[in-house]
Amino acid sequence: MKTAIMKNGVVLATMGLCALILTGCSSYRTLIEKKEIASIPEGRYERIIKLNNPDGAPFKTLGGVVFVKEGARVCTDYPREETIKSLDDLEMMEKHAYRSFSLYAIEADGTIFGYFAIPLENRALIYKNSKDEGCIYKVVIIEPEPPSGIDNIPRHDHGVR
Repeated sequence: MKTAIMKNGVVLATMGLCALILTGCSSYRTLIEKKEIASIPEGRYERIIKLNNPDGAPFKTLGGVVFVKEGARVCTDYPREETIKSLDDLEMMEKHAYRSFSLYAIEADGTIFGYFAIPLENRALIYKNSKDEGCIYKVVIIEPEPPSGIDNIPRHDHGVR
């Protein structure tokens, strides 16, 4: 009994130290509040990043679009990115889906560095990372978890084998 209590105490102390170390190491990343906007302004952008989602074929292949203003150091964590010249480069179904996306500004300290559009079911976080010169503002896209089971039918294991 005393051995189990000591073991639990050591595990909790180790977890606490790890949490303190991780908090100290991650202090250079700052979460920036998203600012929802009505529309993305027309204009010239240094880059327009199309976030590809081939797993969403045929109707949800567009994971989002990021508009980077001139001189801004904005990037994403999305696994499949493609640089496009304008929204005209989107496929017909992607253009149709884009019209219902949520729109946000990438803004920090009163300056707008770009914009992004994501599907309504997705969420996004914006981090300011002062230690990465190539990517100071990172847009992190969070897709919803797919339902478990085959054909979206929940699976239950009743212990029958």
